[in-house]
Amino acid sequence: MKLFKLATTFLLSLLAATHSAAQCLTPDGLDPSTVACGGAFTQVPQRGFQQSAIGICWRDCGVDAQANYTALWGALNPIVGPPGAISCGWYRGRVRLYLGSVLQWDGQMHFSYSRTWTEAGTAGAPIQVWRYLVNGDMRPVTNNPMPCGPIPCAAPNGNLVRFTGYVDYAADCGTTLTERAWMLTHACDSIDHAPGFPRAGVYHPNRYYTFVGPATGFAVAAGSSPEVGPIAQDCMRKWDALALPARCGAEEPLVGGTLNPVGAVCMCGSGPSNWHEANLFVGGIYGSIVQPFPGSDPFRSFQIGMWTNPAVFPGVEELRYNCNEGQWIDCFGVGRNEYYFGVTTHGGFPAFVLDATNPPVPLGTMFIDQSNSVVLPANIATRNRPYRSDHILNLNL
Repeated sequence: MKLFKLATTFLLSLLAATHSAAQCLTPDGLDPSTVACGGAFTQVPQRGFQQSAIGICWRDCGVDAQANYTALWGALNPIVGPPGAISCGWYRGRVRLYLGSVLQWDGQMHFSYSRTWTEAGTAGAPIQVWRYLVNGDMRPVTNNPMPCGPIPCAAPNGNLVRFTGYVDYAADCGTTLTERAWMLTHACDSIDHAPGFPRAGVYHPNRYYTFVGPATGFAVAAGSSPEVGPIAQDCMRKWDALALPARCGAEEPLVGGTLNPVGAVCMCGSGPSNWHEANLFVGGIYGSIVQPFPGSDPFRSFQIGMWTNPAVFPGVEELRYNCNEGQWIDCFGVGRNEYYFGVTTHGGFPAFVLDATNPPVPLGTMFIDQSNSVVLPANIATRNRPYRSDHILNLNL
C-alpha cells in the first residue's frame, strides 16, 4: 500500500511539473521506433560544475589510501562531424582535479549519452536524470597525483592515463537546482593494460585508481550488491558512425536477458575475492543480441562504495565499476567482438520510465550502463586507450 501511494503521488506530481518546470520531464527523442533499427536524434548538453570528490587508491583488491579532492567539470560541447553537422549524443568536456589549491589531474573526456529517467525526490517535485558514459586521457600534473603517490603507467605512456566512468546530471523539476554524481576509474593491468593493444604492459598489476563525487556522504567500499539475475528492462541502442557525423539509432527494447554468476575473484593482485564475475546475455525485440564468445572475459564489477544521505541526490545509492567483453550482433546481422566499460548503481530514489509514448512505470532499482570501446569510423575494437562508442546497453534489474 505504501508503494502504491508513493507511485500515485509521484504520477500526480509529474502532471503538475509539466506546467511548472519546462526544463524537466523532456524525453530525449530516442524512444523506441516502430521501424526496426530506425533512426533518431538527441542533443542534451550539460553545464559545467564544481564538486567535492574523493580519490581512492586500491591495492590487492582493498582500499590502500584515499584523500579529498575538488573536481571541476567543464560544460559538454557537442562533437561536430567533418561536414559540420553535430554528432548525435556525443560530447567532449574537460575535467580538472585539485588537491587543495594544487592542480593534480587535467584531462579531456569523451561523453557518450546513455539515457534519461525520472525519480521521486524527497522535496515532492520529480527529478529528471541524464546519464553519460565517460572515458578519456587524464594527465597527472604533479609527481604525486594520487593519495598513494605516482601512477606507474603514466610516464611510459606519454604522461597519459585512460580513465572510464560516468556522470549523472539531475535537475529538480520544482527548483533550478541541478545535482550530479559521477565516477572515474583506471583499473589494474589485466583490464586497462591488456596485452595485444596499445599501452599494454606490466605497470600496476595489483593497483587500481578511482575518483568519485560528491564526496559528501560517500562511504568508500561500503555496500555489496553484485549484478545477478534476469534483466527485465530496458534497452540497447547503436550509432551509425561509419561515416561521421554519428547518427543515433532508436532504442531497441529488450525481450530478455540475464546475468548468470560465475564466481568472485581478486582481479588485481592477491586479496579479497570482491570482484564479481558473471556471463551477460541480452536480446532486443528486433533481433540484436550481446553474448559471450569463446575465450571472452566475463562481465566484471567491484564495489566502490555508496552514498548514504537519503535526503540528497543520489539518495542512498551503491556504486560499482563494471566492464564486459562480448559479441554484439545488430538487427541487420552484423557482429563485432568488443570490450565494454560502464557503471552500476543500486538504490537511490524511486525511478520511473520517461519517454513520449509510455507511462512513467517504475524501473528496477539496479541500473547497469555500458558502452563499447571502439575506434571510429575505422570500426576497430580497441582497449587501453580513449575511445568513442557506437553501442550502448541500458539494463535494469
